[in-house]
Amino acid sequence: MAEAVANHDEHVADFEDIVARLTDAFPKLSVRVIRKVAASCRRDTVQMVVQLSAIEVDEQRKAEVKELRALMPETEQASTSGVHQQRGTSIKSQVKKYTSGFNIDEFLAMFPNPEETFRNPERGEDVLDLTTADYVVRFFMNKYPSIYKSHISFLLYQGPTRQPKCKSLLKVDEELQQAEQNGEQVMNCRRKPTTMRVDPGEDIRLLQELAYLEHRTDILDCKLKKQQEETDRRKIAKENGLSVSCQCCFADDLLPEEVYSCTNDCCFCGECIRKSCELKLGEGDIQFPCLADCGSQFAWKTLQAALPPTLLSKLSQRYTESEIRAAGLKVDSCPFCNFPNTIDERYTLFQCFNPECMKETCRLCKELNHLPLRCDEVEKDEDVKARVHVENKMTEAILRTCHRCQRKFIKEEDGCNKITCICGAVSCYVCNKPVTGYDHFIGFGDSRSEQCPLYVDMIALQQRELTAAADEAKKQVDPNRLKTDPSIDLDKYFGHKRQNTTQPTWMQEPIPPPNPREPEVPRQDE
Repeated sequence: MAEAVANHDEHVADFEDIVARLTDAFPKLSVRVIRKVAASCRRDTVQMVVQLSAIEVDEQRKAEVKELRALMPETEQASTSGVHQQRGTSIKSQVKKYTSGFNIDEFLAMFPNPEETFRNPERGEDVLDLTTADYVVRFFMNKYPSIYKSHISFLLYQGPTRQPKCKSLLKVDEELQQAEQNGEQVMNCRRKPTTMRVDPGEDIRLLQELAYLEHRTDILDCKLKKQQEETDRRKIAKENGLSVSCQCCFADDLLPEEVYSCTNDCCFCGECIRKSCELKLGEGDIQFPCLADCGSQFAWKTLQAALPPTLLSKLSQRYTESEIRAAGLKVDSCPFCNFPNTIDERYTLFQCFNPECMKETCRLCKELNHLPLRCDEVEKDEDVKARVHVENKMTEAILRTCHRCQRKFIKEEDGCNKITCICGAVSCYVCNKPVTGYDHFIGFGDSRSEQCPLYVDMIALQQRELTAAADEAKKQVDPNRLKTDPSIDLDKYFGHKRQNTTQPTWMQEPIPPPNPREPEVPRQDE
């Protein structure tokens, strides 16, 4: 008994000695935390040090964030709180719009051609990822309770990593409906419905897709009914001489509610106004004059009634950006949706107020908010860093920057190299310098080499710029780290692109006939 007590006392003394040494090594941690870790590691000192180091780093980061918040002015703290509250309210309203508060008329106003929109394979790729996999599978399990879950997962994803397999959720829905009708992949009993839970922060597009799949029959019936009612109203209006004509496209069978007027009462159809606004927005203009050149403008209320929601949202963003720049305020744009907002140079975070985005990003690296980590601490994989460095340099090589508004742009078509930015600045695409006219350029076939060509082979130019940038960037990274070379298939890519691209007119010059062969002069023997 005395020996057991002595062993216990010796063990306690050793434990207290370990705790004392760890307390000296980690003075910022409480003794209670150190005792808890030491007891859980069972005298494994290496494991104790590892766990306590991780706890100390975590506590230090929390303290840094607390200090940063303490340094923020009270007004900004209140503003930040209001931003997060506004973001949560906006997201909740968006989620409700496509779930419990679904309205067919509002949905058709947002998506006038839903079949065309949701059959787009690119949209399916955008909404399917690992974060939404379980939610999508459970949605189809509830909609088709007699179909095996394994078959639903097979149609949506491939392999244990659940990489997206399908190109359109609408196509998957049709295949499951066909399988249920034919009795294929059907269980003997129907499963009970499961609760649908989802974090809506990034899944608004997914909710739009699933809302259409759930209410597809009602939506198509409503659209068909509206089309039939419109046909009947158009027929009655024509019989009673109430039809209105558009002064742009001269369509003469328009209903009064389909016609919109400028401030001088010139009448136009919504399609003509939409195309005109798209053209003006592409040119960087936010003034929309009358299409009949009467000198008046379209009022904002008229544009709200005539334009679809997506185009109206872009127009609103452009108005906001124009007003901010006119006020002389410093402005930045969201890297995910280009929504502009004023900035404070003291802070590195940018809050997007676009209701469909609402992301908080870092102004330095253009990524999502990663505080308290620094920008260079976010990416830990050195192999990825090397590849991304080469990719970024290749991207910078083919991008041009407007000298006035600092927008990035690229020219894909084989047009002339005199480029006009949407802000109105004119520059040369070859050298990216400001120009005022065509004196900067030389025409096709001109032998002067000191000036930039007016036309250039875009495929050859991009291939040359990308290859040179990749070669230079690969010299700046460790070749052992660059396991995936982004430039390895450049020749194959541009060769395929040239085969599938029509040669521009300016390159289709007639080939001159060969020079007549001069008669050979017989050699004279010396």
